[in-house]
Amino acid sequence: LVPMLSLLIIGLVLVGQTQALIDGAQIKGFKKLLKHLNGTYMTCHIILFSEMVDYETADNNCKTFDIGSGTQHNGNLATVNDEEKNEDLTLLLAMAYDYNSQTMWADDQWVWAGLRKVRNNYGTTHTKTYNVMDWEWANGDNPTEYEKWMAGMPDQRMLTRQGVVYYQNQMRINHKGKWDDTFTYKTHPYACDYRGKYILSTQKVTWLKANETCEEAGLMLAKVRSGAEVNEMKRLIKHFMGDVDPTLRIFHPDNWIWLGGNDLNPEGEWKWTDGSYVEDFYGMSWRVPNPDDAQYIGQTGQDAMSFSKWGEFDDSFTHTRKRAFACQCPDS
Repeated sequence: LVPMLSLLIIGLVLVGQTQALIDGAQIKGFKKLLKHLNGTYMTCHIILFSEMVDYETADNNCKTFDIGSGTQHNGNLATVNDEEKNEDLTLLLAMAYDYNSQTMWADDQWVWAGLRKVRNNYGTTHTKTYNVMDWEWANGDNPTEYEKWMAGMPDQRMLTRQGVVYYQNQMRINHKGKWDDTFTYKTHPYACDYRGKYILSTQKVTWLKANETCEEAGLMLAKVRSGAEVNEMKRLIKHFMGDVDPTLRIFHPDNWIWLGGNDLNPEGEWKWTDGSYVEDFYGMSWRVPNPDDAQYIGQTGQDAMSFSKWGEFDDSFTHTRKRAFACQCPDS
């Protein structure tokens, strides 16, 4: 994947498959959550990259984006197979590029998605008869239950460009959520399916502010409950905040993020923000001698959980220390 590419993750989240579309207050919360990111926007289902690329580059980049899915699984361009995902994607596109009705065919008014015409691409005159079974998502499904083509689309045209024959067998989506078929050499931002558990914000705030910001977006501060989740969080942090910098002191704010664990009430009883208990797991590594609730002059106790780029846990100050933070995707 193109390095760091201002991966602007915008977390628009649907709580399960039955929740209604997010409301205006939650959209405002998402924008607040991700205002310090550049170039990448994500929900708990979709991640949008603002870099303009052709279809094949977008497809290859998504295949190598494996945060949350693991290196054993290929990623793919976004599967927009219901209205909620279509709404998510149009909202992400609006956050990346302003809508302009005067330039509706401009490259930045569209985003690549994963629907592709895989059959009947041949001949000097391309068939214009639309057959839903010719089009597939990455998993092989056809868009039989949900589609949102513009009027008259797909028109499935063919052209010859610099001696190469091209067919309109790729799909893109505009600000209004309408679909169009177009040529692979066009350049647009692109969206991949996201299978991760977390949304990371790089803005540095106190634990209390981080907790409030996640809640305003309809989320909660993140839980890390297993070795697999430790590894996922480490990879997410590396992707958005970079590698460990050996020149920084251990507790430099660039080395740590906030999680939802806390022992605010009562002291010594660690819980996540939903009230469930923090349970030790194999590989859970507290930075020795923590949690120690060290108290210093003029500061309250260390009641909030933080997590390092290298996977250690620490207790820290809720009111004074400022760090990046991660929110939890629902039902994960």
